[in-house]
Amino acid sequence: MTKKKFTLAGPSFVVPGSMHENVMILKDLVSEVGLAFFESDACLAYTRDDLPESLSGLGLKYHVHLPLDLNWERGADHVFQVVSALVQKTAFLAPDKFVLHPPSNARDLEQFAVLWQKAGLNPSELLMENVRGRDFSNLWQVIEGEGLGVCLDLGHIMAYDQMNILEMNTLWERTFLVHIYGREDHTGHVGLPVITEEGKKILQLILSRVNNGTSVLLEIFSLQDFLDSKDILIQMADSWGMDFV
Repeated sequence: MTKKKFTLAGPSFVVPGSMHENVMILKDLVSEVGLAFFESDACLAYTRDDLPESLSGLGLKYHVHLPLDLNWERGADHVFQVVSALVQKTAFLAPDKFVLHPPSNARDLEQFAVLWQKAGLNPSELLMENVRGRDFSNLWQVIEGEGLGVCLDLGHIMAYDQMNILEMNTLWERTFLVHIYGREDHTGHVGLPVITEEGKKILQLILSRVNNGTSVLLEIFSLQDFLDSKDILIQMADSWGMDFV
């Protein structure tokens, strides 16, 4: 039987250094890089030293994690201006997914989604991530109605008791990225050596339901922990009849 395959991705911060330096480390370890845009102002100031043209010739896929400090209190128009500038800055790398920590207010998300589509951008490439306080309960109508995608974060599902997300209508067909790590605690994201048996079961369920070829990001920000977790992930997936490219 043919194994189900997923695209393995790594975040652009596994060692202290520039985004360019991190991508060069990851290029032989993964097939896709998640460009981690943590802070709006710093990322808007990126130059070709941070994102050189040469990154487009490495044979990698890319996606973008949009900044964590987007100021929704200033309105969806303001947030879209920031995001649009970052979309343009990374266009030469042809990213096919943009991960957004959604606002708490469904109206803000709807307004943002309308602006996204008016700019000619594909709504299914705008992925909502389940984060603390955002289990999609009050946002799902907008996500479905506007045709948005989903980034499922395993650690957040476990840390914030968000199992209800896995029962949402049309979830699996719109999930294009999965974030994986062992757990989230006061130190941040911990590697897969600490994953619980329950965590393994949830992970197996998610991978069994998402589409073949879905991108899976090992969201771990230390190179050695990343390497250790990659080995564990590949072993687990193999036992489930799955593989990574």
